[in-house]
Amino acid sequence: MKTVISVEEIAKLYKPFQRQVPYIAMRAINDTLFEARKDALKYAERGIAGGPTSWTKRALRYDKARKNWLQGTLYYAGNREYMNTILKGGVVKPKQGKRELVAPVPGKVHINKYGNLRKGKIKSLLNQPNYFRGEPPKKKGDLNARGIYREKGRGKNKKLERVVYLNLKQRTARRTYKGDTIAQKFVQRRIAANIRKAGRKAIKTMR
Repeated sequence: MKTVISVEEIAKLYKPFQRQVPYIAMRAINDTLFEARKDALKYAERGIAGGPTSWTKRALRYDKARKNWLQGTLYYAGNREYMNTILKGGVVKPKQGKRELVAPVPGKVHINKYGNLRKGKIKSLLNQPNYFRGEPPKKKGDLNARGIYREKGRGKNKKLERVVYLNLKQRTARRTYKGDTIAQKFVQRRIAANIRKAGRKAIKTMR
């Protein structure tokens, strides 16, 4: 999200202090971006399943405006690709170098507060005697049936239940966090007040 201020409009407000206009605009943009980042992270606690991790929080950054470049940008770091899906929804595909997605079957296996399998979960499942990796005997060779299965019941009541998908080529994810909309609305609410605040400071400190 970009924040741009009309220098002409600020110049109209501060006609006697034209030399201070670039400083006022720069200060207003940077203060607003700083506050918008803080506000967006607050809403992320509800919009991102389980709340954002420290890694995700550190990814939300902003480029400051300068006196000769009165434009600032609030953005997520490019190496948090998963944020694209959280912010926009869409199709999730395997990571580079991987052929398939590994995903829990909803309600069949314990997940962490972020909605993911915790690290080492598959290994711990396979160490239990009633779990196995592969396809059920009747579906041997059916790649669509690949997964981690749990044996349930005994004798005639014995059955297999898949708890983890190992066959997904892609999955659809919905947008869960409207971070861009939240930030834009915050900027619209705060930018005018921050222009006035920056103006008062500029006038007070000018020589």
